[in-house]
Amino acid sequence: MTVLSEVITLHNVTFGYDEITLLRDVNFQVQHGEFWGIVGPNGSAKSTLLKLMLGLLKPQSGTCSLFGTPVGEFRKWDQIGYIPQNVREFNMGFPATVKEMVSANLISQMGAFKWMNAHHRKKVEEALHIVGMEAYAARRIGQLSGGQQQRVFIARTLVNSPKVIFMDEPLVGVDVESQEKFYELMEKLNRQMGITLIMVSHDIGVVSERTSHIACVGKEKLFVHDANTFNPEEYLESIYGEKTRLVHHAH
Repeated sequence: MTVLSEVITLHNVTFGYDEITLLRDVNFQVQHGEFWGIVGPNGSAKSTLLKLMLGLLKPQSGTCSLFGTPVGEFRKWDQIGYIPQNVREFNMGFPATVKEMVSANLISQMGAFKWMNAHHRKKVEEALHIVGMEAYAARRIGQLSGGQQQRVFIARTLVNSPKVIFMDEPLVGVDVESQEKFYELMEKLNRQMGITLIMVSHDIGVVSERTSHIACVGKEKLFVHDANTFNPEEYLESIYGEKTRLVHHAH
């Protein structure tokens, strides 16, 4: 039996601003190859939790580690992919093509003159192929739909062959058809390519059906569940009250 390696570890993490505590004594582990959905009501510190894992925020107490290394000492950032919430908030008239947007993430590998060689071009082509956007390589990024742009930014992350990808509300403003394609892509990255995925989402019902594990944030605490046994309605009732019910909808 294969023992999964730890990708992320949070130990007794507490964080807040001024007199307001958002997370208290949080313990959390992610193993290689898992797909985690982080859910919770607005203002429950979902994005804060993600930023603590990435070292973008420093806990008031406790420790955060990536691949067994304290995040403040971690240096192998090419193993980490991060798609923030505001990734698509850019000037739609920006003249960069899809190929240029993806290849920009390889600049650190291009040497002193920042020229793309055959190896770099192949990595860009492979990343675009994985997300199904190779036919759009010469298209300007501002000419794409929200779902297409999201796939381009995933390709931009994939050129570095990450072991784990963090995503903060990746489906905000994306149409239903593109959401379905997004989850199909996530299944490919996770199950076929073995990439660990951590995704913040407000859609508790869909996340509970698509991920392998659920992390529920609320009332300063974090509760973890296997997706197979997670009951979304029970969670909603614990946060909002007994009269709250999940409205199921099919895509």
